[in-house]
Amino acid sequence: MLLFSGCKKEEDDEIYLDSTKTIKISDGISVDNGYHIHDSNLNLKAYDAFLKYLTSSNHFKIVTQREFANATSNDKVIISLRYDIDDDINAAIKFAYREKKYGIRSTYYILHSSGYYGITKLNYFKRNDKIIRYLQKIQNDFGQEIGWHNDLVTLQIVYNIDSRKYLKDELGWLRANGINVYGAVAHGREYCYQYHYLNSYFWNHTIGASQGFFYNWEYVPIGGEYKKIEKDNLSSYNLEYDGDQFMADYRFADVNRDNGKMWYMGKVNFDAIQPGKKVIIILHPQHWD
Repeated sequence: MLLFSGCKKEEDDEIYLDSTKTIKISDGISVDNGYHIHDSNLNLKAYDAFLKYLTSSNHFKIVTQREFANATSNDKVIISLRYDIDDDINAAIKFAYREKKYGIRSTYYILHSSGYYGITKLNYFKRNDKIIRYLQKIQNDFGQEIGWHNDLVTLQIVYNIDSRKYLKDELGWLRANGINVYGAVAHGREYCYQYHYLNSYFWNHTIGASQGFFYNWEYVPIGGEYKKIEKDNLSSYNLEYDGDQFMADYRFADVNRDNGKMWYMGKVNFDAIQPGKKVIIILHPQHWD
């Protein structure tokens, strides 16, 4: 069993795994392909080793999130790699570059309320139009799927922005620029914990409960008023799936902690997982760069 750990290095030492020192996004825009080791388990060298391990074995079938629900196999473990791009689009570029090298296709969920996507504040949103170049690079050059990282309830409740109109407009802009968006997953914003809601409550098919921590699934008390959560259906936006609804035998995520330490791939013996089982691995690229 591989541990997928990187060697100990000084944090100031920049490391390159191959001869490609920069990744060109477009004229005037490029991403440094180097990285620093801040954690011996969560770094690009360990991530690269994991990709090599997956593709050098006949034990695994790797699929995108769009393919996951219908994927089956009698002799392989089905794995879908999901990347939530919370705040570092450059790290996502480095991930997609490495996946292309190994012939892996996965799904990158863009967070519309992040700083790389635009400026979001009370009653105001301004998109960073240059982000489309990064997404085109990930999709067109590296062959990956782009998904929507849903922070829509936050958008409505906290920022007082019409979430349904916003989603229609942004998906329209992305698709007009050649980005195919088929699915969404919810973002776990800090406001979700402050006001006890989930962003998945935007969807009519997500039924909450009055018990538990995220009990505000219809109304959210904020600023002295109760705001009713705007809801809608996937079909209203030509979306095919909600990745949070997928049934998986195993679901691993780097944000899960054990004794204060984040999860990493070396904690699991993937070779021991039985063929036919379905696995989702959720990573946040900024933790690995």
